[in-house]
Amino acid sequence: MITNLHHVAILTSNIEEAIQFYTNLLGGQSPRIAEVDRPGVKLKSAMLPIGPTGDTYLQLIEPSEGPGVAELERGGEGTLFEVGFQVDDLAGFHDQMDAGNIRPQGLAGDSIEGKYIESKFGNRYFFLPKDKTRGARLEFVQVINK
Repeated sequence: MITNLHHVAILTSNIEEAIQFYTNLLGGQSPRIAEVDRPGVKLKSAMLPIGPTGDTYLQLIEPSEGPGVAELERGGEGTLFEVGFQVDDLAGFHDQMDAGNIRPQGLAGDSIEGKYIESKFGNRYFFLPKDKTRGARLEFVQVINK
């Protein structure tokens, strides 16, 4: 079951400048930058908490290889890239998608082992194929460690 909107991600060509801009605009503290370097995917990412509960984020992504690179080149700075939904049971949600003939994927549109990917911060996630989401990049996240 989807419990709430987890994040909206936008693309940037300079994550440090984007962090400064959005923290000045929206308030809050500068988040840490996480680097992802996997086969077919290389990017920097930062999650800016939005609102009083800190459960919803503006994610900034600076891609250098894989998903997001062509979109940034085509759309430019601030291009909307993905929407992330939080679920309470990602394995169960995986089974629901699988039963509907929708195969969850990894960051680069690759197949995943098991029912989800675990981030280095402990959260679980996967993406749905864009051909099954009317072209939108949708991520589903189960927050494990708050």
